[in-house]
Amino acid sequence: MALGVVSRFVDHLRYFTPAYYEVKDVIGVWRDPVPDAIPMVSIFGDNRLSQRHPDWVQIGPGGERATRSSRYFDWDALCPTKAPVFAQGLAWVKQATQRTGQDIIRLDDVTYAREGFCQCEACIQASRESGCSWTEFRIRRITEFVEHARQLVPRVQMTLYPDPFPGHMEERFGIDVNRLKPYVEAFVVPLYDLHYATTYWVEILAQAFAQRLPCRWYVELYGLEVPEAALLHACQVASAYADGVIIAYDNQLDKLRRIQARLQQP
Repeated sequence: MALGVVSRFVDHLRYFTPAYYEVKDVIGVWRDPVPDAIPMVSIFGDNRLSQRHPDWVQIGPGGERATRSSRYFDWDALCPTKAPVFAQGLAWVKQATQRTGQDIIRLDDVTYAREGFCQCEACIQASRESGCSWTEFRIRRITEFVEHARQLVPRVQMTLYPDPFPGHMEERFGIDVNRLKPYVEAFVVPLYDLHYATTYWVEILAQAFAQRLPCRWYVELYGLEVPEAALLHACQVASAYADGVIIAYDNQLDKLRRIQARLQQP
């Protein structure tokens, strides 16, 4: 079973497959990509850009803005419909892959923020001009971005919001995994917890995604300061349903290597 990592520690990456290096995060911090690691880029999540361009922020029902100051969001969400946002996302893709000659990228935060977002003037006008439903309009825009990214780099992986309920990915986030299949070689689903004291919910969600997703996929678990025994158990549960498990942001290489060794035992 594949055990991968998301890490900012370059010396950790060579031990794991797949190995993701966070080149650009939701805060807006850019780190130069490194050889032999898959660059991971947050596309429509960016706190810094939202401060410089407040008109780029997604707008929800009643004028609610998709920012950290609202009730829903941990970071600021930019509007995929706006041409400058769309173009900036593709520029990051190009920059992250061409600097090291990479043929692969992981797209993070390629989504509308949630149901009801975005209702800015650009979205309303583009939706009307499209002649299709609100859900269909949003699906087309997200699919278009991933298709354009795939034209820039031969291999694309993509993070999904962990909501497998039928219709939710399409209606809430503008994501249709079947339409994305021609452009995406693997999906990554974060199932984050700070303790993993119980794992029944990990199993439920992993099984649901295993039934929904049309191609290879990984469960991503949060590792930083999670007790080793609990994290190992969560990995064992998730591995029964996914093609591999990713451990994100753990800073203890020895802990990660011990879990790797246990998972590789027959």
